[in-house]
Amino acid sequence: MSDRYLFADEPVATQEALNERWKILIVDDEPEVHAVTRLALSDFQFLGRGLEFYSAESGEAGCALMREHPDAAIILLDVVMETDDAGLKVARYIREELDNHFIRIILRTGQPGQAPERTVIINYDINDYKSKTELTAQKLFTAVMSSLRSYRDIMSIEHSRRGLEKILQSSTDLFSEQSIDNFVDGLVQQLSWLIGGARQVLYAEVDPDHNPGQFTVRAAFGEEADIMVGRPIKAGLPIEALRELEQVVRTRKPFFSDDIAIVYSLSGAKPLGGLLCLTGLARKLNTEERDLLKLFSEQIQLALSNVLRELDSNHFLAQLSDRLMVLEQDSLHRTAIGKDSVQANNHSFAQHPASQASAILTAALGLPKEAQEHTALASTLMAIISTICEVTLEHEKIEVRVCYERIHRISKGLKNHPNEAVQLLLRAIDERFERYDGSGFPGLVSGDELPLTTQVLSLFSVVYAELVIGNNAEQTLKKLIAEPEGRFSPKLIDALQNDFAVIAACFSKK
Repeated sequence: MSDRYLFADEPVATQEALNERWKILIVDDEPEVHAVTRLALSDFQFLGRGLEFYSAESGEAGCALMREHPDAAIILLDVVMETDDAGLKVARYIREELDNHFIRIILRTGQPGQAPERTVIINYDINDYKSKTELTAQKLFTAVMSSLRSYRDIMSIEHSRRGLEKILQSSTDLFSEQSIDNFVDGLVQQLSWLIGGARQVLYAEVDPDHNPGQFTVRAAFGEEADIMVGRPIKAGLPIEALRELEQVVRTRKPFFSDDIAIVYSLSGAKPLGGLLCLTGLARKLNTEERDLLKLFSEQIQLALSNVLRELDSNHFLAQLSDRLMVLEQDSLHRTAIGKDSVQANNHSFAQHPASQASAILTAALGLPKEAQEHTALASTLMAIISTICEVTLEHEKIEVRVCYERIHRISKGLKNHPNEAVQLLLRAIDERFERYDGSGFPGLVSGDELPLTTQVLSLFSVVYAELVIGNNAEQTLKKLIAEPEGRFSPKLIDALQNDFAVIAACFSKK
């Protein structure tokens, strides 16, 4: 073994945590190779992190070591050990069996003739090939440094991909609590690598329900990420950051040091905004990176503010629905609804035409009194929703899925409403585009599984969507009756035809 490796005394062991070091695996059947390698790289630093070594002295043990440390950055792998190709088998095992394409594989051999460099590079997915006789301490240092840079770049891309994946998954429905958490988590993960790496990234906001007055971690990445979410941010920050935290919140000005960044962003929907804290930065941030942190923090807060506004709107909609249900129910009880009252033009000022028409049609269908009342009340809400959504017959033909999502989105604020009429409405919205013949969307119910109450509400949904674009109710009802059999049950069509004039008259005064 060449003494050119032996160029430095053994340093005093540092107190760095394992997760602050780059993991290096040494797989070689010569014990002195392990010792010399550790000695040669003992003072190695890259991005402020040292090295942590793990050893194995056979190919089989090397495979086991890889299973234990899939996050290792580099493996220094001997070719000839218990067999002439033991190292090559380990390399193939890493790439094909473990499917690990991140770790950098540096082959080292004392017998290059048994594994020619050209052949090995072509046939095996390795990253470097070194002959032990030529591998000086300087060349080993260079090989490890270049491999760590490659590993850093690969992991940066991978973490960015994962963060982007979370963002894309959540962007399909940004206005839900679960989705916005994924969105923020994805942004935090992206940010950690866009600025070159940080040991820990935390995003926190005040949680009035659980920790009033305290900033609670909503998303975390890096060290102790799993245990930090939901805890006060002060529990995860180093002393230096804690000293600056209150100053940042009070002055709204960011704090930057060599390895810490704290940025506060204002909220457009609540008194206190959010805190973005990065600790263990690999290097001091430049002006552009600091601006990027501010932008990320502002965008996270904007998304959260939009969600809060959506939740407030849903709450407001639920309260309005409560009031409307009370008024409609009172009107329904005070007004004699039936053919005679409509023919006599006996419209109640407070009662909605859809409610009147529903009461007549459900009575003709022979539904129980309670079902008649609930359907009449639900018809009022369905008419309002359909007027806003404008989901016309023509729109259904063009893209029924978009129509389905639109009408669901506007009714989302009612999903937890306890009123039975509202629950009836929500089921009807779920089944709004189903058809009696089973050819509807999403095609989950058909025939008698499609309730008459749903069919009645769907009928008036179409009527009001068509009213918005200028087609009067009588025209629309005639068009629906004239459709080939399939949209509604024969029983509903018969009832509609028998009382057509009376039902159409309900819409003579919008």
